[in-house]
Amino acid sequence: MRERLRSSLYARSLLFIVAGVSVGAIALSVAAYSYARVAADEAYDRLLVGGAIQLAENIFVQGGVIALDPPAAALASLSAYDLVFYSVTDTRGIVVAGYPDLHFPGSVTAAQKGAILSDGTYQGSPVRIAAIGRYLSTPSVAGWAYVALAQTREARFALARDLTLRAVLIIAAMSLLTLLAGGLAIRYALAPLARIEQELAARDPNDLRPLSIETPTEIHTLVSAISMFMERLSGRIRIMQRFIGDAAHQIRTPLAALDAQVELLSTTRNAAQRQVQIERIQHRSSELRRLTNQLLSHAMVIHRSDAVAMAQLDLVALARAVLADAVPLSFHREVRIAFQAPEEAMMIAADAVSLREALSNVIHNALTHGAATALTVTVSQDGAQAMVEVFDDGPGIPASEWASVLAPFTSGSTGKGGSGLGLAIASDVIRSHGGTIRFVVRADGFAVVLVLPRVSP
Repeated sequence: MRERLRSSLYARSLLFIVAGVSVGAIALSVAAYSYARVAADEAYDRLLVGGAIQLAENIFVQGGVIALDPPAAALASLSAYDLVFYSVTDTRGIVVAGYPDLHFPGSVTAAQKGAILSDGTYQGSPVRIAAIGRYLSTPSVAGWAYVALAQTREARFALARDLTLRAVLIIAAMSLLTLLAGGLAIRYALAPLARIEQELAARDPNDLRPLSIETPTEIHTLVSAISMFMERLSGRIRIMQRFIGDAAHQIRTPLAALDAQVELLSTTRNAAQRQVQIERIQHRSSELRRLTNQLLSHAMVIHRSDAVAMAQLDLVALARAVLADAVPLSFHREVRIAFQAPEEAMMIAADAVSLREALSNVIHNALTHGAATALTVTVSQDGAQAMVEVFDDGPGIPASEWASVLAPFTSGSTGKGGSGLGLAIASDVIRSHGGTIRFVVRADGFAVVLVLPRVSP
């Protein structure tokens, strides 16, 4: 049951409605009983007071003694469902008619002004008592006589129960109708979600088109979010499919060449030729390892561009560390390497892993395909922009190829057989950081400039 409540929006919503209606019904039933008690008391009190007044009016003096002519009609109406008791007290305080042990309740002063009502117990039963005084002025008797009229409360209780029962039945019927209407309303409100579920379930797994279904305004945001997610997922799948296809094509060629060289090595008997073939295999393996690493880096960059949150980092420290890691690439030849940067930190919001990969690829390209004798990495700032410039004294990239070299698996005409992924990875990373990549031709060389937005330290 608990699991159903946790997993079912319909069950939870209906439970809240049931709880609210139940609390309301209980409160209304208690209020109905209270009002029924008051209404029953008011109705019977009017009859009781009327009977007491008639008793008082029927008091007369005969032979110097106060006597009573009981009003039969009034007493009969009061005693139809209850027991009725009365007493008449004369000016001396002696009960001259009725029940001698039915004492006058309350204050005689108040009774002289009008009828008074009180609750009491008589002969072991709860009673309601009405009392009133009448002033007598005759030659033989002068003064106040008092009438007390008591009635048991059974009829009052019965009327209150009857009124309460009627009210409770009405409340129960309205509560039931409310629950039914609430259940239907929830079903109707959740129907668009069921239609969304049916449309998604009926689709082919490869169908990632946005949803085209009429929905209420309240869930339009949800439908839009699902459609946007499917659109992003479709775009990511297209990118990965294209990447897998390109990667398969790029790896197939070097693997075939490596296989051919290994086969050629197995048939070569001359030691010198075997050594040449071994060196070629080593070179081909190195290229294949570099290509594989760059393919994995490219896939990592594609994934992290949307999945990883940016954090503040010091661009100066990052550029210095990446250049230090790349220095061993220049050990086999004479290349002067320099680093220029301000002493203070230059903060940017970035994904450190992706940005390190991008900068590493740019420096690696410069050392492998560009720098003849010199390479300089410069970190600077221009207003709200931070810049990393990688300069080498090589021939550079022709301006006509600047756009194409930023696409995956595209090498420049002056390249030396690279994979064509280095600058593409750098371009993707910089673009995901809200920056740009520029090429600058100088008289003494060529520079790749990475431009990124700064953040306040």
